[in-house]
Amino acid sequence: MTKFRSLFVIALLTACTPNAGPSPFYRDTSVPITSVALFDPAQFAGRWDVVASYGMETCGFDVVATKTGVFDLAERGCSEAIEHSVATMTGPGRYTPKGGARKNAEHWVMWVDQTYRTAVIGTVGGEFGMILNRGRDIPSDRLKAAREILDWNGYDLARLVAGPDGG
Repeated sequence: MTKFRSLFVIALLTACTPNAGPSPFYRDTSVPITSVALFDPAQFAGRWDVVASYGMETCGFDVVATKTGVFDLAERGCSEAIEHSVATMTGPGRYTPKGGARKNAEHWVMWVDQTYRTAVIGTVGGEFGMILNRGRDIPSDRLKAAREILDWNGYDLARLVAGPDGG
């Protein structure tokens, strides 16, 4: 009878444990992640809109290359708020903002198209990821390619959320 009571208590406690809900991580970290070896911060400079993302409330970025390996990153929140940060290159296709929503998180540029019109950025841990484009209207071929890059790098495409204009 004592054995039955112990099992009942364990079952009851398990049932009362709150469900943590979906994981805050969007990437299978057992999958290797890649970054663009020949990433050029000068070509990355300019205005970017978030057309799809994981775990972000950012609508875009304005990037100004200030000196070798450093750029000014203005994060445009969807509420119209703007937060400026210095971002430092930390490796090939990798940078770390010193401020903003994802400060001190190393951002990996996993892909950028040949003319720097579309980019895919995320983190090794998969805390967030995003598809950026020069303007909100992204051609279907580049959106498809960006989604394939996320998938290739272990991101869960089912949890990717379109940007404010349906990207």
